[in-house]
Formats: sequence, C-alpha cells, structure tokens
Amino acid sequence: MRVGEGGRRESEPALPDKISAIDGALTADRIDHAFGGALALAYYAEPRMTIDIDVNVFRPPEHHGAVADALLPLGVVPRDDTAALERDGQARWWWNRTPVDLFFSYDPVHEAMREGVRRVFFGEERIPILGPEHLMVCKAVYNRPKDWIDIEQMLLLGDDIDRSEVNDWIGRIAGAGDPRSVRLEELLGRDA
Repeated sequence: MRVGEGGRRESEPALPDKISAIDGALTADRIDHAFGGALALAYYAEPRMTIDIDVNVFRPPEHHGAVADALLPLGVVPRDDTAALERDGQARWWWNRTPVDLFFSYDPVHEAMREGVRRVFFGEERIPILGPEHLMVCKAVYNRPKDWIDIEQMLLLGDDIDRSEVNDWIGRIAGAGDPRSVRLEELLGRDA
C-alpha cells in the first residue's frame, strides 16, 4: 500500500495494469519496445506464472535516461548502476515489488527483433511482443532449464516459426559449435 492524495491508501496496481501502463508510457514517449519473457510466451505456448515484466527497448543502453523519464512517473525506479546497464545492455528496475527487466539494443539481433514485433490483444488493447523466433533465440541464449521447456512447448504448439531465422541468429550469437546452438538445432530439426 502507498498513501495517495488526502492520505488515502492506494493499492499497488495488478500485474496486467502495470503492463498496460508501461506500454502506454513508452508508446506516449515514442520509445519502440516489445514485451518478452513469460508474457510473450503465453501467446506461443502454454502460459506459465511470472512475477516480472520483461521489456525489450529498441534504443541503445546510453539512452536509458529517456526510458527512465517515461517510466518513473508510473513508479518504476531505476537502479543506480548505470555503468553496468551501459556495459551489459540490460537492467532490473523495480515497480514496488515487481521487477521490470529492461533489455536495450546493442546488437543487430535487436533490430531484427524490432522488425519482427507482433501486436497482440491484451485485454481490450493491443501490445507489442517479441516474435516467436526472437523469443526462442533469447531463451536459448539464457540457457536455463525452464527456457528449454518453453522452447519445446513453442515448437509443439507453434506452426509459424521461421526455423531458419532462429538457427541463423543463435549461430551468430552463440557460435555454431556452442552447446546451445547444437541443442536448439536438434530441437528444430526434430520437430520440423
């Protein structure tokens, strides 16, 4: 709870309301973006629970100030470690108890992600999400056990995935002999 005007207690917005507000704030400031993570996954595979909001911001890391200016009025608080943000191209900011994970653009794959954005219904409105190919590449790069389960689900339920796009990007990012590339290539071939 927080205290609003006149001393009234205000409850924290629900996760869907936060997603809509983030989309609205970034759109109003003309900051191209797309939601990723479990939110995007829900449109391509079996939905799973999440407590965070993953946002790909199609601006370079050094433009994080414009993103902060857009999100701060909502209550999203940037971390102070700008050197790490600019070095890594990502940051975890907080909206009360909700992590907001931001991924900035620093590689050609991010331009491909921007071009491949899909707009989907989220309640009564439409929001941008990563295309399935780029979401799959992100999941393979992160290489967590839950990501491989997500990839298998996407392949089981999705029939419009451009497998060559996935293979091209994972090969470019991780390298042809990298275990992540090999594993993803096997999954893509097996489920073709």
